[in-house]
Amino acid sequence: MKRFLLRLFVVFLATILSLAGVEALVRVFWSKLNRQAVIPLTLKTHRFTANKVMGYELVPGSVSFEDGAWYRINGDGIRDRDFPLAKPAGAFRIAAIGDSCTFGLGLELEDTWPKQLEREMRRTRPQVEVINFGVMGYNTPQEAERIQDKVLKYDPDLVIIGYSLNDIGVLSRQRTLLVTYRGYDAFLTTGNAFVDRLLHHSKTYLLLKNRLFLKKTHADTNPQYSKDGLKLIQRGYQRFFFEAYAEPENWNTLVKAFAKIRDLTQPSLPVLLVIHPELQEMESYLFRDLHATVGRLAADHGFLFLDPLDAMLARRLRDLRISASNTHPNALANRVFAEAISRFLIEKTLVK
Repeated sequence: MKRFLLRLFVVFLATILSLAGVEALVRVFWSKLNRQAVIPLTLKTHRFTANKVMGYELVPGSVSFEDGAWYRINGDGIRDRDFPLAKPAGAFRIAAIGDSCTFGLGLELEDTWPKQLEREMRRTRPQVEVINFGVMGYNTPQEAERIQDKVLKYDPDLVIIGYSLNDIGVLSRQRTLLVTYRGYDAFLTTGNAFVDRLLHHSKTYLLLKNRLFLKKTHADTNPQYSKDGLKLIQRGYQRFFFEAYAEPENWNTLVKAFAKIRDLTQPSLPVLLVIHPELQEMESYLFRDLHATVGRLAADHGFLFLDPLDAMLARRLRDLRISASNTHPNALANRVFAEAISRFLIEKTLVK
């Protein structure tokens, strides 16, 4: 009997070690193994909204670890700490609006430019609050809706828009993916509830569930790119941007979005538009004229405008990007961006 129990224990131990080894390998090669599976970031962090222009929003109270960073969304659907709607006495509140460059793809919250700006300003102006209202994939029309839907109720003293050149188009994958993988969250909780709870943090279990979902729905064969996203792939990076700003439909959409932001804010709430340089081919930067075009449009709508391109060009490109394959700005790029804004605000005496 003792020998049988010993053998049973050895088999059990070997099984546990084997499973642990498999789990370790799956975690090491997760990005490759999960390449065609569901993108947890979109499904955990975003949800549909009744606002047809926005299409989707951040899920209040959601938490996910993706792209090497924690994405924690507060109870009001903002990637930031909780803020009271009623502004504290003496506070100067800044609302930061933008897409993934403002939200902070691949960055911890404190490394995003809104939080770095807050720290920088508080060195001499401790009353400053900067709230990060950024949402992955939003373009300018969506950001205008975000201002109306979420920002204004916080009574900001200044709105800062982090503008990316692709904000003129619709390049967000979030809305398409939410449609493609509709029902995924419910599928993850089907089956044995005890097993789901026990293996909730297992990447191996999640991978198996993902594969079963894809086999069941064929979701991995559905298109996952927006119309403009396909244009970018087909035409190439440089051609896409120049053509996007020359297309009347895109341009008119951008103008209408700027007009809406103006109508929501002017004349009592100042708006500063700060343009994100494209972190590609910085040695011979191609898009200075597009920066100037956006600047003129901002001025036409009564917005202040700041272009920190030269500050970015003073750095090496590889030092500014998340990685060679991910051109989103890293913590250093966000710091350069935030410092440029801080200097501008102080020089223009915009913070009271």
